[in-house]
Amino acid sequence: MADLYLPGGRLADRIELTGLTATGYHGVFDEERRDGQEFTVDVILHTSTSRAGASDDLAQTINYADAADHVIEIVTGEPVDLIETLAERIADRMLGTGALAVDVTVHKPSAPIPHAFTDVTVTIRRLGELLRPPKPAADVVVGIGSNLDDPVTQVEVGAGKLARVLEYEQMSRTRVTAAEVAPGMPSQPNYVNAVMIGKTTLSPLALLAELQRIEDEQGRIREEVWGPRTLDLDLISYKVADREVLSDNPDLTLPHPRAHMRSFVMEPWAEVDPWGKLRGKRIR
Repeated sequence: MADLYLPGGRLADRIELTGLTATGYHGVFDEERRDGQEFTVDVILHTSTSRAGASDDLAQTINYADAADHVIEIVTGEPVDLIETLAERIADRMLGTGALAVDVTVHKPSAPIPHAFTDVTVTIRRLGELLRPPKPAADVVVGIGSNLDDPVTQVEVGAGKLARVLEYEQMSRTRVTAAEVAPGMPSQPNYVNAVMIGKTTLSPLALLAELQRIEDEQGRIREEVWGPRTLDLDLISYKVADREVLSDNPDLTLPHPRAHMRSFVMEPWAEVDPWGKLRGKRIR
């Protein structure tokens, strides 16, 4: 199956397991359910390996041994009529490992076909929640900030562009707040901050790519953590049908891990959405 490109054009990393083989009792015929046959499964886990590569820590990646155990458990488990169903069950379990997307191929080389053949396969690709467009539209909260190059104008222009990405948007008043700086770093100009809420039919990573595109158009330079910024657009919260999407993916942490500690996020959010919740708690 073709490579998977993430929103913004970056190629996803891959963890592949090929040739996982076990006896299963799947099929529509009585003899298949009674006698069983060998099934072979190939799995591609699309993910980001950067955090694990930097830390050399197994906990920061998908454990392929555990993934293989899950596949074999499903193949040898409850019988189904169709290998299409078997592929769906494997894909669902693999997405539970934290993969951004999965490709699953199920091979049935002993399929009951009265002709000479080598193999029968079904291949599917399923997207995880960070790549899957929401149904219904998601409710999102975006923090807006600037402390360079006329911050008031930067926030106004950035908010105008963001309003063309979101639906039914509403923006708070702007606030001036002191810049947070890393220990030992020089002070920075004050920030102008605001919050916008709205709805989107973009997946979380697709929306993040749009936020970064707007930042880039406004001259954002990404060289220094907590450095001064012409425009900073933070995806604070992403909810589908009132359920908060949770993610610790290296590319996108949801909800924003420090939002609850930042008055310049919580106060303007409460202004436009007084009944909003963050991590299950009323933001007010």
